[in-house]
Amino acid sequence: MERSPKAQALHDQGLASYRAQRYEEALELFSGALQESPTDALVNYRVGTTLFRLERHEEAERYFERAIEANPNHTNALMNLGLLYDITGRKEQGVRMLKAAAESDSTNPQIQFNLGALYGDQGHYDMAVHHFAKALELDPRSLEASFNLGLAYSKMGLYKKAIEAFRNTLRLDSRHVDALFALGTAYRQCQMSERAMETYQRITDIDHGATRAYFWLGVLYDKKGMKEEARTMYRRVREEENRS
Repeated sequence: MERSPKAQALHDQGLASYRAQRYEEALELFSGALQESPTDALVNYRVGTTLFRLERHEEAERYFERAIEANPNHTNALMNLGLLYDITGRKEQGVRMLKAAAESDSTNPQIQFNLGALYGDQGHYDMAVHHFAKALELDPRSLEASFNLGLAYSKMGLYKKAIEAFRNTLRLDSRHVDALFALGTAYRQCQMSERAMETYQRITDIDHGATRAYFWLGVLYDKKGMKEEARTMYRRVREEENRS
């Protein structure tokens, strides 16, 4: 259905307000556009996303459903409805809806990432790995896909594969502290103490208050019999804790 000039103008104004995070204002404008074009899939979707931002989930669900009714292949409506199902505790429905979104657009890395996250939350780490890997294949520069792929491998005890994923994350962002912590843990699990120590040292170079890194450096120095160095690290932990 062709959108009327008035509906288009209200939609465009609403989109500008939405992007400026003025969600109440955006909702009023999108609702005005919807009065002009009540069966417009995109406008129903815009109302739904704005309500979602305002945490008015029950209403948002209704508008996503209307968008999908108007256009069953509306990928973003399918994806957002899946996410809404997830955060309101309907995990299986969320997965089903995200799968439908993936069928609608097989080249969308965000859908694959969201599927990976949902499966990971449910403890299905093999499926999480599959979808995070697919997201990374579609967007090789995705930090979140690479990092979460490593986390999923770690949950499965596949630490060497996790190391590969975390190192890839660090190639994309060398100062990704969470990836460095996870990499240090994976090195420890693989009994690669020297690599773990190098990694924890990198963390302290980035974040001088990183107590966890000092703690694990202390543990690893202890295991090597380097008692004075271990005491120094434990002292740094106490100093940073006293500062906080």
